[in-house]
Amino acid sequence: MKRILSMILAFACCLGLIAVLAACNDSESENEQGSSNSPFYVVYKDVRIELDKKAEDVLDKLGKAKYEDNLGDCGGIGVQMKYTYDDITVNTLKEESGEKIHKISFVSDIVSTPKGISIGSTEDEVRDAYGAPTSSENGKLIYKSGDLELEFTVKDGSVSAVNYRRIR
Repeated sequence: MKRILSMILAFACCLGLIAVLAACNDSESENEQGSSNSPFYVVYKDVRIELDKKAEDVLDKLGKAKYEDNLGDCGGIGVQMKYTYDDITVNTLKEESGEKIHKISFVSDIVSTPKGISIGSTEDEVRDAYGAPTSSENGKLIYKSGDLELEFTVKDGSVSAVNYRRIR
C-alpha cells in the first residue's frame, strides 16, 4: 500500500513539474514576442513589427525595401538605418547586442495600429482607442511607456502621421 501511495505521490509531483515548466515557457514566449496588450507594435503584411525587438527576422519577413538609407551614428547611440516600404518606414539602431527596431512610421492610410487607428482617423477615435494621452502638445497626442512612445500628429481634427519610437 505504501508503495502505491509513493508512486501516486511521485506521479503527482511529475505532473506539477510539467505544469510549472509549461507556464514558464508560455511566459518566456510572451516576453520574446511582446505582450499583446503593448501598443508599441504594428502588423504590416502579416509581420509583427515591435519597438525594441530584433530587426533581422522582421526585415527578412518584410522582404526587400524600396529604399535603404544609412542615417549614420547620431549622438553616439549607434548606426541608424531607414528601410522604406510601400506603406511604412522602419528605422533600426545597430547596437552591441544587434540591430533593433527603433522607429516605425506610417506612410499611408492602408496601415493601422492594433486598435484600428490610421492616417485619416479622427482625434476622438484616437482618444476612444487609447484613452488620455501621456502628453498633448503642438497637435501631437503622445502615449509613453518607459522609453517607448506612440505619437499621433493631428491636423484639422484628423491624424496626419503615426510614429512609434524609442526615445534615447
